[in-house]
Amino acid sequence: MLLPNLPPPEEGVRHRQCNTQAFMNARPLGSGTLYIAESRVSWAKDGADGGFSLEYPHIAIHAVSRDVSSFAHPCLYLMVDAKLEDSQAVTPNGVEGSDSEEEDDETAMTEVRFVPTDQFSLEPMYKALNDCQLLHPDPEDVQSDEKPSLVTPGGSHEARNGDLEDDEAMETGQFDDADM
Repeated sequence: MLLPNLPPPEEGVRHRQCNTQAFMNARPLGSGTLYIAESRVSWAKDGADGGFSLEYPHIAIHAVSRDVSSFAHPCLYLMVDAKLEDSQAVTPNGVEGSDSEEEDDETAMTEVRFVPTDQFSLEPMYKALNDCQLLHPDPEDVQSDEKPSLVTPGGSHEARNGDLEDDEAMETGQFDDADM
């Protein structure tokens, strides 16, 4: 999940991006260096103790976002499946939220955005993150030892082994004139 103040990874670093601003939800965290490593994604704040690391199994979505109508800068967007900020939210009327813990667990999500000064580095950052994410498959997505089904959900067809059914009899010599 979120590992605060963990030193940046030294091994397996696939991409290092200096001068990168980090945002957690809409809150700016400052400028620092982004490390995309095989083990985790880390961001270290420039000139100060601070930063964080994210483990790949908790990164639900990652993408390059260039939609400045939803966020002011093109960025590398990550949706993390945990609430990483303070658990007490302040509502618009200034009263602390009192949602049940169960409700928070179901909707726990944090948006993390990395904004490099060099916008052309977004694609290499995405590629490195994508490659490293593939090294950490979701255990729920891993197929069992069973043969995969060729049937799509809701379909009425079955996978067959190539044998003809009785109602699909083949005539002798049916394909004798086929080009070879």
